Amino acid sequence: MAQARTDTQKPTPAKAILHLGGRLWQRRFALVYLACLCAFARQLARFGDPQTGYSSLILFGDHFAPQRLRQLADVPLYTYAGQIGYDGQFYAQIAVAGNPFNRELVHALDAPAYRERRILLPLIAHAVGLGRPALIIQLFALANLFCMALLAALLARWWFPPTDVDNLIRWAGIVFGTGLVVSATRSLTDGPALLLIALGARQLERGRAGTAALALGLAGLVRETSVLCAAAFWPSGRSPFGEPSLAARNRALLATIVCIGPVALWTAILFKHYGHIGGLHNIAPPFFALPAKVRELADVWRTHGFDPAVRDEILLAATLAVQIGFLIARPQPQQPWWRIGASFAAFAAFLGWPVWEGFPSAAARALLPVSLAFNRLVPRTRRGLLLLVVGNLGLVTVPDLFDSVIPTEQLTFVDGIGARYQGGWLVPEYAGRDTWRWASGTATLALDNPHAGPRVVTLDFQLRSVLARSVTVSVATNPRNASRLTLLPDQTVPVRLGPFALPPGRTTVVFSTDLPAWVEPGPAHRPLAFSVHRLYANIAPDL
Repeated sequence: MAQARTDTQKPTPAKAILHLGGRLWQRRFALVYLACLCAFARQLARFGDPQTGYSSLILFGDHFAPQRLRQLADVPLYTYAGQIGYDGQFYAQIAVAGNPFNRELVHALDAPAYRERRILLPLIAHAVGLGRPALIIQLFALANLFCMALLAALLARWWFPPTDVDNLIRWAGIVFGTGLVVSATRSLTDGPALLLIALGARQLERGRAGTAALALGLAGLVRETSVLCAAAFWPSGRSPFGEPSLAARNRALLATIVCIGPVALWTAILFKHYGHIGGLHNIAPPFFALPAKVRELADVWRTHGFDPAVRDEILLAATLAVQIGFLIARPQPQQPWWRIGASFAAFAAFLGWPVWEGFPSAAARALLPVSLAFNRLVPRTRRGLLLLVVGNLGLVTVPDLFDSVIPTEQLTFVDGIGARYQGGWLVPEYAGRDTWRWASGTATLALDNPHAGPRVVTLDFQLRSVLARSVTVSVATNPRNASRLTLLPDQTVPVRLGPFALPPGRTTVVFSTDLPAWVEPGPAHRPLAFSVHRLYANIAPDL
């Protein structure tokens, strides 16, 4: 009897390739999602520094350096020279302190009662970092990246699966929108708050009002404006007489209390402690700040032309106008997302000048829930696709948002040690995240020790020259602490000088070379002897 023949032959290489290609094509949008996340992570990775880790994402400014927490004295921090810095530097110090009523915070924060309203993210960073300041700083700097990755995964799972262009635009418009990118590149609370808002809204969609209220209540402790999400609990069910049922009203009231209660209680505690609840004039009468924003854009346009800053702010304003206009023009009160988006759209009219000033302004991150509600509710039609594109034009500003965080020289180091470039140096330059200064010949660097006793330091930096030459680096107070290096053309050489004793006051470090400067071609004719890159002073163990 003939037996059925089973084909056990292996597929040919051509068939295997076609099969693999078919599977990849089916998952093409998932690969695009993943590629976008990897590209974003790669851009953030540029902020990493061998000496200071990812603290450059927090934007510590040297203006506030003298009043930092003492716990940060020995922590290497990327400090932006000549700048005030940004809000993340205050939240990071709350995280390091752990106790929001630490007396040092009164001097370390610009507005303690205001900054400490957003207490939850700093407390989480302190707990996860086990109270270790150096670890807490790195965790806080990367907290937004973690929240963004989690939010991206949840959006793809719940609402915008990687199946078509429509979902790709909605997903990318949120994950890589102006608000989240600014939050991630400045270590702010807006991104983590949006993650909790999305979690709460999802639970509400599933009919779990209690869990939703808890998530949104936690969002209020991350960023207090999240309490506007209490609008999501407005009862949509109707009695036979057209009014919300009594049971629905009671449930909405209870959920609203759970949502607003935590931040209300915490604000009352802060008021009792400080005697006020702080504020930076972020709230104003309706539309009060918009004329000033228009004047600012016009002034910059007249001075600098249609530069990227003006273009990006106009795109931001247009994007917000489209998103808010859609929510107003198409009311859907039965949808929790519309109620959330509409409450923040109304809030937009009351944003004060500090929220709108500068480039990029804080408006996009203050109104992040509007962006999520917009992308969630736009109809899936051809006209809806066009509306999605227009409402997410802010995506084109992402490269400029990364470039808006401009690196600076490091002039403020651990334990209050400072550096000043003195004679012989040209102006600082940068490319990407690298910074350097050219010397025209012999040049001096002053190190300042503000303490009554000596400190032991090492200097880490890199040297580069256009021509082959020798460069000698020596400490004026101790000629034995010197390094002589031979540089080849266009070769960067790492240098470590020390450890050496740094007495109180000012100590001079001398850079000298055996050849005259090379004259740069072109109209500038700059004399370029050698360049110093990424200078950093570390406290070393005692000699």
